[in-house]
This record gives sequence, C-alpha cells and structure tokens, in this order.
Amino acid sequence: MSAQSPIHLKEAIERKREEMISLSSTNHLQSKEVIDASTSLDRLINQYLYLQIKRKPAAN
Repeated sequence: MSAQSPIHLKEAIERKREEMISLSSTNHLQSKEVIDASTSLDRLINQYLYLQIKRKPAAN
C-alpha cells in the first residue's frame, strides 16, 4: 500500500469514481476499461479504510 494521507486518498477516490462513471457512459459495464477503473477504485477505498482503522484509538 502506498503511504498516502487520508485527504489525498479521498481526492484520488473521487477522481477515480468520476473516471469510472465517465468510462461507463461510453463503454459496456463489463468492458476492460470500466472493470480496471472499478478495481482501482476498490483499491483506493480499501487503502482509505485501512488508514481510518489504523488511526482509530483502541477501545478499552
């Protein structure tokens, strides 16, 4: 996982989401381009969630 801040990840997530929506309007939803964008979006979201969990203080 790359060491990105949550703010940068949120921006990257939004850009990738917009890219995926744009691609899906011109390509079939099961096209390689849309699937690749979706996979990249999933990775970014997972990175963001991982950072959020890691930063949360442990509950006692």
